[in-house]
Amino acid sequence: MSTESTDVKWTPMSSGQQTTAPRCVNCDNQVTRQFARVFGDNRDVVHACPDCATYREMKTSDFIPEERR
Repeated sequence: MSTESTDVKWTPMSSGQQTTAPRCVNCDNQVTRQFARVFGDNRDVVHACPDCATYREMKTSDFIPEERR
């Protein structure tokens, strides 16, 4: 553990700042990284989320256009 003092002060994010959390391509809803791993494509891109599709559609990926699969 370092005892050096740092001048960097931690400040929480304000509501206007963007996070690196994944977003749904269809409706721009923020989703978790785990959701992106499970329901996203091979690059963890989420093409639909529970707000804009059913879980059956997300599981089968029938709603994703052929050129984007």
